[in-house]
Amino acid sequence: MQEIVIVVGAGTMGAGIACVAARAGYIVEIVEPDAAARERGRARIERDASRGGDAASVLARIRWSDAVPERSEAAIAIEAVPERLELKRAVFAQLARALDPQALLATNTSSLAVAEIASGVPAPDRVVGLHFFNPPVAMKLVEIVEIEQTSDDALAAARAFVARLEKTAVVTADTPGFIVNRVARPFYLQAMRALDRGVASVEELDALARGAGFRMGPFELMDMIGLDVNLATSESVYERVGAARLEPQAMQRALVEQGRLGRKSGIGFYDYANGDPERLELVPEGPSEEKIDECVTVIGFGAAADALVEELEARYADVRRVENDELLDEISPETTIAIDVGDGVSDRAEILAELDTLLAPEAIVACDAYATDLAAATRKMKHPDRVVGYGVLGALASQRVVEIVDFEKSSDDALAVAQELFEALGKGVVLVEDVPGLFLGRVVGAIVNEAVIAVQENVATPDDIDLAMRLGVNYPIGPLAWGREIGGARIAQILRRVAKDDGDAFAPHRALWVLDADDGEDADEPIDVPMERPVL
Repeated sequence: MQEIVIVVGAGTMGAGIACVAARAGYIVEIVEPDAAARERGRARIERDASRGGDAASVLARIRWSDAVPERSEAAIAIEAVPERLELKRAVFAQLARALDPQALLATNTSSLAVAEIASGVPAPDRVVGLHFFNPPVAMKLVEIVEIEQTSDDALAAARAFVARLEKTAVVTADTPGFIVNRVARPFYLQAMRALDRGVASVEELDALARGAGFRMGPFELMDMIGLDVNLATSESVYERVGAARLEPQAMQRALVEQGRLGRKSGIGFYDYANGDPERLELVPEGPSEEKIDECVTVIGFGAAADALVEELEARYADVRRVENDELLDEISPETTIAIDVGDGVSDRAEILAELDTLLAPEAIVACDAYATDLAAATRKMKHPDRVVGYGVLGALASQRVVEIVDFEKSSDDALAVAQELFEALGKGVVLVEDVPGLFLGRVVGAIVNEAVIAVQENVATPDDIDLAMRLGVNYPIGPLAWGREIGGARIAQILRRVAKDDGDAFAPHRALWVLDADDGEDADEPIDVPMERPVL
C-alpha cells in the first residue's frame, strides 16, 4: 500500500511540495477550498511535472479535495496555507483530528513559531516544521524545525521523508527565521545601510557582492524575491529577536509604500521597464605579456602576504618582502609601491607613519582599510596624499573584486596606481567611500557574526548552518567556514570598527572578540576565546 501525504494549500509552495512528494512515489491529497486556487495549483503542478519526464505518473498520484477529511490514513500532513497564525492553527486542529496520533504533522511556515501553530494540538510530539524553499521542485534544502516536544521518532520520520524526496535536511530549533532567514538578514540590511551611507551605487555594490562569490547581489536578489516579501521576513525576524542589528531599514519600507516591489511591479532598486537592466561586470583587461617596471614591496606576514607576493611576482619586474616590522628601515629606497598587509588584525597607523618617513615622496602606500582607520593614520603623515586604502577580505584567489577607498586625501595618481595594480592581478575594482568595514567587510563580517550567534543560541549545529546557507541561498561557502578562512580575529576587528561608528548593536560576538579582563583595558588586538560551542 502506497503511503499518503496530505498537503493543505495549493499555492506556490503547496503545489511545489505536492509535486515533489508525488514524484517520490507518495499518493498526495491536496486540500484547497478555493476553486480558482485549485485551478492555478493544477496548472503549476502540470508545468512542474512536465519538466521531469514523468508527468503522467506524477499527476496520477495526485488527488484534489476542497476540505480536510474527517479521517485520513495519511502518514504525513503538511500545511502550506498563507502566513497567518490563526489560519494555520485552525488547519492544524483539523489535521490533528483527522490523522492517526502517530502520523507526522508538519507546517511549512517560514516566519511563524512552529510551537505557536501547534499550540493545543493533541500529541505535540509528532509536530515538526518542514520549511521548503521556493521553488520546491528545484531547491534541495529543507529545514526541519524541532519544537521542544518533538520526539526522536518524529524527527527520524521527517528526515526519512526529506531523504525520500531527494532533498537535504538540516535541523533547526524553533527560533525566528530558523537558519537561513535569520543568518541571511545582514546580507540585505547591511547592503541597504551601505547604500544609505553612500558607500557606492546599487550597481557597484551588487557587483562587489558577486565578485566576492555571491551568486546575486543583495539588491538584485531583493528585487527578485520582492521587496515586500523580503521586508515582511525582516520585520518578522526583528519583532521576535528584538536585536537592533536586525532592524529593517526605512529605505525598504519607503520603496514598498511607493509600490516599488522589484521585478513583479516593474521597478524596485532597478527599473525593469525595458527588460532586465544590464549588470555591471567588473572584468579587468588581461595582463600584459611584459612585466610592469615597478619596485613593489609587501610589508606583512602570514598567508595573505604570501599569496599577494606570489601573484605580484607574476606581473611585476621587482617584488620584495619585509616580514618583520622591526626591519622596516631596511626597505629598499627604490620602492615605488609599498603594500602594507600587516597581520590582518592590527591597526597599522604607526607603521604607515614610519613608511612615510622612509619612502621617496613619489612612492605610493596601499594599506588594508578593513583593519586600519585611514583618517586617523594619515593625520600623522607628511605625505597623506600617497596613501590608498584597499579591501581584500579573505583569500586573494577567491575574491574577484577589490574595494579601493576613494579617500579624500588620496591623490588621483595614487588611486590610479592602486587600481592598475589590482587590475594587473586580474581583479575588478570598485571605488568606495571611506566608511568602517567598507562594503564587503561589513556585509560578510555581519553574516559570519550572525552565524556565530546562531550557534551560541543553539539554533543549529555549525555544520547544518553552513550547509543551509550554501543550499538555501547559494552562498559560495558556509559562513562559519568563511569565518575560519578570513579569521575570527580579523572579522572581530572589522566589526569593532563598524560598531564604533554605527553603535554597539553591531559589535562582534564574544566568540570572535572579548575585552582583556586582566588589565581592565581594551585589548590591542581581538583574541579568540574558548566557548561552550566553538565555531571558528
